[in-house]
Amino acid sequence: MNLYDDDRFFSSYIALRNEANYNDLMETPAMLSLLGAVKGKRIIDLGCGFGSTACVLADMGASYVLGIDISEKMIKKAKAEHQRGSVEYRVMDMVDVSDIEERFDIAYSSLAFHYIEDLGRLLQGIRGILAEGGMLIFSQEHPISTADYEGGFSPDGSSYTFSSYQKEGKRVSRWFVDGVTTYHRTFGTIANTLIQNGYSIDAVLEPKPSDTAMKILPRLIREYEKPSFLIIKSYKK
Repeated sequence: MNLYDDDRFFSSYIALRNEANYNDLMETPAMLSLLGAVKGKRIIDLGCGFGSTACVLADMGASYVLGIDISEKMIKKAKAEHQRGSVEYRVMDMVDVSDIEERFDIAYSSLAFHYIEDLGRLLQGIRGILAEGGMLIFSQEHPISTADYEGGFSPDGSSYTFSSYQKEGKRVSRWFVDGVTTYHRTFGTIANTLIQNGYSIDAVLEPKPSDTAMKILPRLIREYEKPSFLIIKSYKK
């Protein structure tokens, strides 16, 4: 069973997203700042979750947004709560994206790539459904975060330690439930895998919290010690 279809995980995740959170205060604004104008564009939202961003993209003027997610619970919630006339949702594993017949101007993915074991396969599949010169923009957990989940902040929160950065591969941790599996890659591996699979890198962002965001969620000050997110904007060559 997919992690996000686990009842305990799903309910805990939705509760988190209903509070002030890192996604809404940092990651999504940073992604949209790099994305730029989307009016008239066809967009695929890879790992769309419960569809909030798909609706934002539609409201920004995208002509069509296809949201795919491996979680049946997420897609059910998306269809019930985040629907627009130009938005479609499908239950689908993003690694099978090459099965999609449509073509898109933009592939957008929020905090999903670190769950993927074979990044090269995924990038090849995405490239196949992008129009010539199409954009791929994605965020993922920062490699500092995925390096070793046994790292942590000092008691006063002023410093952060981590290890095993160069040891790439599977990581298993606890997030709401035990056995959460992600895959650690160095920044160099991420960048080179993009290049090797036919993409040119346009921009890289390690977002910092705004003053307003830190007033809402003061612990975001820790982002100055350990960035949580890596965002890359690239184009199909």
